[in-house]
Amino acid sequence: MKPTESREEFEKFVTEAGAVVAEFKPIDAVRLFLDFYQQERAENCPLESDGDMLLCQWAIQGQFFVFHLTRQFVATLANGQHKSQLSLTCSISPTPALAAIKPGSKWCGSTDELPAFEYFIGKSAAFLAIGKLKPDNVALTYGMV
Repeated sequence: MKPTESREEFEKFVTEAGAVVAEFKPIDAVRLFLDFYQQERAENCPLESDGDMLLCQWAIQGQFFVFHLTRQFVATLANGQHKSQLSLTCSISPTPALAAIKPGSKWCGSTDELPAFEYFIGKSAAFLAIGKLKPDNVALTYGMV
């Protein structure tokens, strides 16, 4: 898959799994985003040079508690490197308990690191608090960085 096709490919992957991005709870988002990373390689984005990485982060942003999953692509082409990102964001109205959660983040640099990355997410205070909640909004975006 080309990085520019990642949004459409992820939506197809989700549909084939019997799900809909707009209806994701964070637990669905994590499972399918990580499965997609495990199964779909990005062209010209070598894992050994951090060309295809995952980032999970959460914090209060504006009027929402946001839980982001991002796949960062660094494509090495004849005319240089091109950075882009596929991002999945779950936005939830904050409660006092969510507002008390410290911002956090973690990178995953390869498919070999996926088990530890998934474990980190699953044990995080953010995921334990919101994993099964229905977000106010779920956004899937792709763009250059």
